[in-house]
Amino acid sequence: MLSKDDILRRKQMWDDVTVSIRKFFNDRGFVEFQTPLMVASPGMEPNLDPFELKFRNPVSNKKFSKPGFEIFGLITSPEYSMKKLLGAGFEKIYTITPVFRNNELIGSYNIPQFTMLEWYGVGDYKDCMSDTEDLVNLVMGWEVDWPRIQYQDAKVDSAGDPAVIKDYDRFFLTDYPAEQASLAKLSVDGKVAERFEAYVNGVELCNGFSELTDPVEQRARFEHEQEARRKLGKHVFPIDIELLESLGKIEKPVYGNALGVDRLVMLKYGVEDIHDIQLLT
Repeated sequence: MLSKDDILRRKQMWDDVTVSIRKFFNDRGFVEFQTPLMVASPGMEPNLDPFELKFRNPVSNKKFSKPGFEIFGLITSPEYSMKKLLGAGFEKIYTITPVFRNNELIGSYNIPQFTMLEWYGVGDYKDCMSDTEDLVNLVMGWEVDWPRIQYQDAKVDSAGDPAVIKDYDRFFLTDYPAEQASLAKLSVDGKVAERFEAYVNGVELCNGFSELTDPVEQRARFEHEQEARRKLGKHVFPIDIELLESLGKIEKPVYGNALGVDRLVMLKYGVEDIHDIQLLT
């Protein structure tokens, strides 16, 4: 058990970073939201495993046609909920929330529950990179420009790590192959995904997109991911129909980014193990 002094020291580290984050977004007119942690559709990605929860519904209601057990999941990201807010007409939004990922390899930078900052605004992934650069520079007290390096020039290995890590302290890796688009838009010629990741001192901090808002294309991608999960023997969560309906209501091009706050706290204070910044273990 940590001492009171240790807990307060770690809390101050977190407060320092989260206060800076909130000031950054509040000063730019973003609205902060708290999103649900337990949902019926926590994510479709075949490479991610949500924690599954069995929910007992005792009576019929609008959500369920009959009493019984339903499988819910803890969110791997607040993305679906945030995009529903975009569909409701909000244009500048952010959240700081716990997220959960099962079957993750626990290590110096990975734990099953961590804290994610996710934000969305009007524009494209290049605007999002500028946001990210400004935010991290603010938190870190830097005044530096970040190189933009295209995926095809980075010699990315099978683990997803770009070889240029050894050449740069910080950079953006951009324009991923179309087959790695995830929830991102494709370029006009369809050859690359409008997607980026930010790296600092060899560590991935975030994953940003020009967001796909075409509900037809998104449904097709979800169905493809559902089939991939079936082949892997994983639980297949239902497609979030409300999300698809919300995507169709988004009138402007939007970008989004998901940034690991734990890693940003570690970076700010030079901590090398994610366990050393948790308040309770």
